[in-house]
Amino acid sequence: MINEAELAQRLGLNADRLKEFLSVSETREFKKNSILFEGNAVCDWLGYIVNGAVRTYCVNDLGEEISFLLQVNGDFFGDYESYITNQKSGFIIKTTLDTEILVFQKKNLDTLIDSDIFWTRFSKTMSDICFLEAKRRIEDLLFYSPEERYQNLLRKSPEIIRKIPQKYISSYLGITAQSLSRIRKRSN
Repeated sequence: MINEAELAQRLGLNADRLKEFLSVSETREFKKNSILFEGNAVCDWLGYIVNGAVRTYCVNDLGEEISFLLQVNGDFFGDYESYITNQKSGFIIKTTLDTEILVFQKKNLDTLIDSDIFWTRFSKTMSDICFLEAKRRIEDLLFYSPEERYQNLLRKSPEIIRKIPQKYISSYLGITAQSLSRIRKRSN
């Protein structure tokens, strides 16, 4: 069940604005390992994790799953590139736990954004946050060692370390599960 006070604070919305925002969403519940979005389609929605965890990944030419994003309670998710460009996605989005989400269909969000300059500014702020998170992810992969990437993830999102299986975390960090196991042992 959504904690409206927490969501309002996280998004910087008063009670009336939060009510408006939630009016264009739909609450859905999924079991662990449910596929929320299958690649090779246009992602015309964004989600907000009320409770649970999701993984965005792709499958490489060798058939290996490569984790692109790991997200937990309080995170927005979706294939933003597909959402913005209306192009097919190569990503799959799957729950890693029983998960409750808010789903925002693009047409409903667009109507809300077009209704009031407040929502246009809100949308820009959310886009800026997504850009900064993507920039940090790229910097992590380019400039930090695997051990530093693990420590950064532990600092930023300890919940991911607790909730998501090690094989997905290692893929997200760009290392093998064995390397992650060694890093975790050294960190303890």
